[in-house]
Amino acid sequence: MKLPIGKINKNDIDVIFEKSIKYHIDTFYSTLSEYHPLHLYSHWRSIVRSIDEMINIPMELDDASEISLFLNLDFNFLNPNNLPNLKIVLDILEKRFDKKVAIRFQQLAMMCMAIDSSYESQGIFNHQGNNLRLNNTINAIAYLQSRRAYYVTTLGLIPKIAQGKKVIDYIDTLNFLQYPMDSCLVNITTAYYNLLFNNCLQDFEMDSDGTIAKRNFEYDHLEGFFMEPERLSLLDQMELRPEIVVPKKMLPKANSKLFSFSEVANAMALFEGAFDKYQIHNNIEYKELTLLMCEIAIFLKDDFHIVIDEENFTSISSKYPSLKLHFTSNEYFENLNNYAPFQKVERQFYTTVVLLTRFVYRTLSQSLLKNRTFQIHSGFIFEDKVSKILDNKGYKPTGITRINHKEFDLITIKDNKVFNFQCKNNYIDISRVNHDYKIIGRFNKRLCRYYENAIIKEEKRENLIISKTGISDIEHFVISRYPVITRNERIINFTDLDSWN
Repeated sequence: MKLPIGKINKNDIDVIFEKSIKYHIDTFYSTLSEYHPLHLYSHWRSIVRSIDEMINIPMELDDASEISLFLNLDFNFLNPNNLPNLKIVLDILEKRFDKKVAIRFQQLAMMCMAIDSSYESQGIFNHQGNNLRLNNTINAIAYLQSRRAYYVTTLGLIPKIAQGKKVIDYIDTLNFLQYPMDSCLVNITTAYYNLLFNNCLQDFEMDSDGTIAKRNFEYDHLEGFFMEPERLSLLDQMELRPEIVVPKKMLPKANSKLFSFSEVANAMALFEGAFDKYQIHNNIEYKELTLLMCEIAIFLKDDFHIVIDEENFTSISSKYPSLKLHFTSNEYFENLNNYAPFQKVERQFYTTVVLLTRFVYRTLSQSLLKNRTFQIHSGFIFEDKVSKILDNKGYKPTGITRINHKEFDLITIKDNKVFNFQCKNNYIDISRVNHDYKIIGRFNKRLCRYYENAIIKEEKRENLIISKTGISDIEHFVISRYPVITRNERIINFTDLDSWN
């Protein structure tokens, strides 16, 4: 889709990027519609599995030299000098896991090589404006992880959109669909954020050369390894509150397996132990998940896939009203934000151990948000998380939390100056892409006003801090757990805290 050349002002931004979203959704759906649904779904399911395996293999290898060989494997297999290292890596994978894992990795690496060569020759990587490549394992992992939400979304869309007769070989599947995903789905997200920024910032504008439009505001909505922010993650709870984590017995996983159905049960056990303080085992979602996993275990194939016929699936899903197991809508944004684990193809319902584990994690995380004690304690843990980062940056905590019955979050000192931080863990997540950007924009403005007023409130009680520290040079900041869109430099998104001065 062509862009106008020059400055793009506020009114034009809304028109252009509303059209852009529709154009790219229509284009991607048109591409999918040409394919045979069952054939493409089968291929894509294998590709998603291969991507998940490539991402997880380094965490399953024990030997540092093997990890290095794997991560640094050059995918330019037209260069004969790279073939011996490929053979070594494949032997490692076959010995550590099994031959099928090695074959899937080799096939995915070859797909990445073809795409990388094509993108590099056509200047597509430069057009994308980032440093991501597909030329070796470590770069491919970063690239594929950055797109993982799109791969899973496409998996759910294929049975709903694909209706043609086009059939392609497995080895060509990613080559055929990666560019439509990059040119359509990534651009949909970009267009959405352009609309959101335009709605939130009075001075937002873009400068276009007709192909690329550069904006005058940037925003990181994801955390490390392209993960969405959470109010309190399982890892944070286990790291920052280990004393209240109740150990739970884990089911064994075969050493030769990258993924196993036992991991689903282990994920639930980890949640139950980590969040025992909030009695997560009494949540209806936890109870239903426990029963569901027992019931669907008989449909397990090769310890990874679960395939259930329509009659059995209908009977099973009706027993668990709190769980959304299958999503029927074909609307793009709804599918992007959906984490139902099953896809229906013809008269069969499919899922995998990875999708079920993701479903368990998201379902239990969401169920905790209703718990008032969890809400309060997640705020305290967030303060501890922020304090550790700031301490490493030279902002030394004073330990002052109360002065004359007035509470403070995090008062620090650096270079004989006080830096007073308020840590806000408000759950208004504007980072998830939602087509109704005007509603999200209103949430963002409301939250920013709340933060600005909070800073003003702190300024009015500076005398309390001075009386306690003896330092009159004070700056006040708000650190927001969920990133907000603002030019106020005293509001810091947690996603930016590591790079903040």
